[in-house]
Amino acid sequence: MTYSVGPVEVERVVELESWRFAPADMFPAVTPELYAGDSLDFTIATYVVRTPDLTMLVDAGNGNDKHRPVLTAHDGFHTDYLDRLATVVEPEDVDVVVCTHLHPDHCGGLTRLVDASWVPVFPRARHLVPREELAWLQSLVATADVDGPVADLARTYEDSVRPVLDAGLIDEVDLPVDLGHGVTVRAAPGHTAGHVVVELSHGDEFAVVCGDLLHHPFQMADLALAHSGDFDPDRAHQTRRQLVEKLADSGGLLLPCHFGPGHVTRTTAGFAWQPLRRGR
Repeated sequence: MTYSVGPVEVERVVELESWRFAPADMFPAVTPELYAGDSLDFTIATYVVRTPDLTMLVDAGNGNDKHRPVLTAHDGFHTDYLDRLATVVEPEDVDVVVCTHLHPDHCGGLTRLVDASWVPVFPRARHLVPREELAWLQSLVATADVDGPVADLARTYEDSVRPVLDAGLIDEVDLPVDLGHGVTVRAAPGHTAGHVVVELSHGDEFAVVCGDLLHHPFQMADLALAHSGDFDPDRAHQTRRQLVEKLADSGGLLLPCHFGPGHVTRTTAGFAWQPLRRGR
């Protein structure tokens, strides 16, 4: 499905339709009152953004063949994502790549395995990475416990980020970044040190690709609920609330990475999620 914001068109490309986790694994403080199900079902989605001047990919998915022995949900993917992406845009025709952050399921798809080497998937694209985000991930590499989750973040750097850096395709940027025609990369820290969102605006129209500020619609019931991967839970809560309030007040379109697009509305209890109906 394609969404338009003024002259900008956005198309959602899904890497994985169903990705299940136990609720407490994702949200350690979750209660049955907030979510009563036995599992949470996520997607992994990316977005192709076309302006009159450039073609941009927001997030690159998890990627295939990545070795993640600790973060096993990310381990050994074999999807046809690149084939599906090619029906929207060929990887060689992407001008700009922005990953909302450098967790495995958002940047792992920056590289693919070719003859036992990791090579960039988007060889012509400038990869815009906030200085804080790259420095944060590089700092983990030096201190990674070989048996802990940070070890898989270090592996993510080595097989998904370093090859792009070595190829000279990464631009370390200061935020915000104005890409023209109402497309802006903005700081949205908390989940990681340099997490970003991509805002699209034109007159009264507004949309935002939110990365991991929100993982699931039930979070609208408690925006303070921390995700297990939050680098700074208090900052993540603050940033998440600012985004949700802006969406509720503007009527803007939320384009999540782990569930479907929709709108946020205010209720007497706080906020509610309204998914887009198919065909809209």
